[in-house]
Amino acid sequence: MKKIEVISIDRIGLVGEISKILSRVNGNIITHTANVSSDGITAISHFSADVDLNKALDNEALSRRLKKIKNVRQVKITDI
Repeated sequence: MKKIEVISIDRIGLVGEISKILSRVNGNIITHTANVSSDGITAISHFSADVDLNKALDNEALSRRLKKIKNVRQVKITDI
């Protein structure tokens, strides 16, 4: 089980793109939240999820995939 956090500039379809990547690595989202706040100019999305992965996957490899999403600023993955 992994906790995944993605911080990005908010836009339509962002959560869908994150979910698609997790699906491609056989990840099952157990719980998730997606909150949006503003830094005064830009809407910033904070996506957090507990994900059960059916196969072993290196955190760095998954992080690289998530960072390829447009406007992603930060990805944090921890084992739980």
